[in-house]
Amino acid sequence: MVGRSRTSIPKSAQCYELAQWLRSLRQRSGLTYRQMAELTEGLRIADPACSAVTLSRADRGTFLPRRHVVEAYAQVCGATRREARLRWEQAARQSGHTPDGREVASAPRAERKLELVYHPAHLLEAMHQARLAAGQPSLREMEKKARDLGAGPLPRSTVADILAGSRMPSEELLVAYVRACGQHGRRIALWRNAWARAFSAYAV
Repeated sequence: MVGRSRTSIPKSAQCYELAQWLRSLRQRSGLTYRQMAELTEGLRIADPACSAVTLSRADRGTFLPRRHVVEAYAQVCGATRREARLRWEQAARQSGHTPDGREVASAPRAERKLELVYHPAHLLEAMHQARLAAGQPSLREMEKKARDLGAGPLPRSTVADILAGSRMPSEELLVAYVRACGQHGRRIALWRNAWARAFSAYAV
């Protein structure tokens, strides 16, 4: 039994190809993440055995997992460590990382104007940019800040799904999110209008 099916990986995900490959391995193996975690305990790897949570995050595609996690994931599912390393290195290059996994600093993309948001993908891009401008706070930090501001609930699991592109935020959750990113005043009205336009396209 493989367990609950996962949400599909958006093709815009940072490590889409690597995540798809990992998921295909797990599907063929028929293993659950818990079973995989138990099997990693017997692998001769430099780092500690991987937990089920760590392994499940590795195939989301939204970030580059650590190399030893990809190697462990692949090995317990029947692939070779060498192939896993090559796949990881390719994903690192494509996602703008150095060979040791560090992210390469690049020129910031021009911020998307909220007045030009007409599609859920535009809204998602603007949300990522707002978080980046706020210093890339963790979802835990944002949840606490939204609570401290009285901006409404901002559950981490829901926000993670939204930022992965697997669901559309509600208007009030979006407002809580951008307030946690330090935006206020007239900007909130612009965000509400952007949400309304994106939702109209989403609902079609």
